[in-house]
Amino acid sequence: RWRELLAGAGVKSAAVSGQGIFRDAASDALVREAFFDQAAKRWRLIVPDFGVLEGPFLVAALEYAGEHEGEATFALSLASAGAIGFSVI
Repeated sequence: RWRELLAGAGVKSAAVSGQGIFRDAASDALVREAFFDQAAKRWRLIVPDFGVLEGPFLVAALEYAGEHEGEATFALSLASAGAIGFSVI
């Protein structure tokens, strides 16, 4: 979701959500730390067939799920915390 907060003022916000599995323990730890610290981190989000969003985001929501003896999955929501750049792929 992308919206302009004040028309013509250049203030825009972006919200991104997604789900998947972590590739390794290090990536899991980085996201978990950003969530619990509520620290804005610089993210580069590549959305296939759309473009690249880059800038500071807060992890607004983080959820874990899984089945017995299966892969643990996650779902997260990011909220922009400053100016976000966009470029088409």
